[in-house]
Amino acid sequence: MPNLYEQIGQKIRELRTERNLSQEKLATQIGTAANTVSRWETGTYKTTPEDLDTLARLFEVPISVFFPDQQFHSERIDALASATGGLTEADFKEVLQYAAFRKARRILEAEKTPKKKRGRTES
Repeated sequence: MPNLYEQIGQKIRELRTERNLSQEKLATQIGTAANTVSRWETGTYKTTPEDLDTLARLFEVPISVFFPDQQFHSERIDALASATGGLTEADFKEVLQYAAFRKARRILEAEKTPKKKRGRTES
């Protein structure tokens, strides 16, 4: 089974190829090098939450698509959504995007923490 960064890389490759973008073209659009995109796609380079936010916005998908095994919908998000009733559609989407970004950041930070240490701190 691929690790988290390999799964993210596979999704980046999938989204890029669905849109008929080369690695070079994608890199140009997001302001990075083509070899960075290549290394993201193989899981050699670890994407940051900011990278994923940039990619999600470019591909017009929620950041959660990079984390298929994680639950991004919860009662807390429902409560947040109900509290945003007066916002415009664009503002509402931005709030949800930010909440998903924060969750993605937490997932990636947990991935960096050694498994042994994680077990002690999460109990």
